[in-house]
Amino acid sequence: MNHTTEPQASDGNRHVPVERLQHYNPEVEQRVQGWLDGGKPLVWIPILSQENFPDTPPDLLQWADSHQAAFHVQIHEPADLLLMPEGVTGWLMPSDANDTDVACGVWNGEVYILGVKDQRTGRAQTLLGERFDKATNQADEGDQSAV
Repeated sequence: MNHTTEPQASDGNRHVPVERLQHYNPEVEQRVQGWLDGGKPLVWIPILSQENFPDTPPDLLQWADSHQAAFHVQIHEPADLLLMPEGVTGWLMPSDANDTDVACGVWNGEVYILGVKDQRTGRAQTLLGERFDKATNQADEGDQSAV
């Protein structure tokens, strides 16, 4: 069952419409909402993969990935999320962070916030690799939606 948030909040402010997917993760949404509500500057980093760019040769994607900083999009307010390129999944995180397990993209004018799983292993992923539990130093078996 899909649920869509109201684009107009009771306080009169416009909010970016967010659609909750079948594998909706409220913890991820709350974390992102906390970043936005706190005025934390965010950065969106496109995932340079064959899935996001199917017509791009793999060697060109590898080259672009080695120049990743040039593709960062600064997010200063919720409406900036709509400036991301349509149909491209990217990582979303505070600009002072070095890793994230939050991915985000725009499809048909809607912003989607989600987690990422490796399609081969099913393991939760972060920008830097598999998601690890810092307390146990073990890979996390999180239940997140695949990209």
